[in-house]
Amino acid sequence: MKGKIYSIEGRTVFLSPEQTGCFGCMTQEHCRKPQLIAVENRTGLELSPGQFVETTTAKQSLVRQTLLSLLPLFVGFTAGFALVAVFFPLSGDGTRGVAGVAGLFFAGFAVYALRKRSPDKSRPHIVRICAEIT
Repeated sequence: MKGKIYSIEGRTVFLSPEQTGCFGCMTQEHCRKPQLIAVENRTGLELSPGQFVETTTAKQSLVRQTLLSLLPLFVGFTAGFALVAVFFPLSGDGTRGVAGVAGLFFAGFAVYALRKRSPDKSRPHIVRICAEIT
């Protein structure tokens, strides 16, 4: 991904990503506002606001983030559904479904709280400085 450096705070760099798919859609005004993402300057490149850079993320990191985002939600729903079925065998599918959705929300909140407490260390990182976005 390529983007323009918006600001720098230590090793953390805030980028405004390249807008490649926005032309003439209904939300074009929304896309013009700076949407910033945080990336790391692991290699210690000399950077300044306004420069264009290219970033990358390790494939293992993407797989891990996907699993840690989706798997707890699935487990939460399944656990809520199954626990109601075990403890209240006469309950119907509607009650079990509501318990499953409650488990889904509980798992989502738990993942959010854990990520807020200990942020993920696998941010995208800057690979190189580009002359301009092509």
